Amino acid sequence: MLVMHDVGLIFVRTRKTAGTSVEIALSRHASQRDIITSLSPRDEALRAREGGRAPQHHLRPGHTTPGPQPVPPGPGPGVRYYNHMPAAEIREQLGPHTYHRYLTVCLERSPYEKVVSLYFHRHRTTPRIPIEEFIDTGEFRDALNWPLYTDHSGTVMVDQIIRHEHLQAGLDALTARTGLPTLTLPRAKAQFRPPGVTYRDLLTPAARKAVEEAYAAEFAYHHYTW
Repeated sequence: MLVMHDVGLIFVRTRKTAGTSVEIALSRHASQRDIITSLSPRDEALRAREGGRAPQHHLRPGHTTPGPQPVPPGPGPGVRYYNHMPAAEIREQLGPHTYHRYLTVCLERSPYEKVVSLYFHRHRTTPRIPIEEFIDTGEFRDALNWPLYTDHSGTVMVDQIIRHEHLQAGLDALTARTGLPTLTLPRAKAQFRPPGVTYRDLLTPAARKAVEEAYAAEFAYHHYTW
């Protein structure tokens, strides 16, 4: 999650949507007063290599990083802003006036694609558990982004949702609107999924049904189809 005060941009980071890559790209253009949340140690190392600005202004007043490494991603003691922070919480912390004055943006992707991406991210080496077992554990729901950019009533709280299948076009429109330079994305997590594997190859009829039920709100709003 980033808040870029000079640009007037809030990036609400969603799951399995290339959010890490976009956040790293945006952090290259962040200023000293912007809010940047922590990534995993592996992704922070990539951010440093890519010339991105390190986490800053994400802790509560009086709290400091306990060691040389950034605070782990996610909510925790002393953390005010974190990586997958829902828009409703961001608005509460920033204040409604600031939140609604800035351009708020997030990314979204077909739930089928997100579930398969999550499967390969969680199970990176062979032999992998069957996809049916992954579904049965309930882990496949961890890529649900709907609660991150909607309020308790299901009202969308961001100004722009960039769809993953049109990612570069969406980012180009964003940079044109904000005056940011063209964003060049690093490949943060693309290597986990074997080349050429599609969700149609992997999801069984039962798995497909489970995904469609768990992600019903996203399917309905974004009109994703099989």
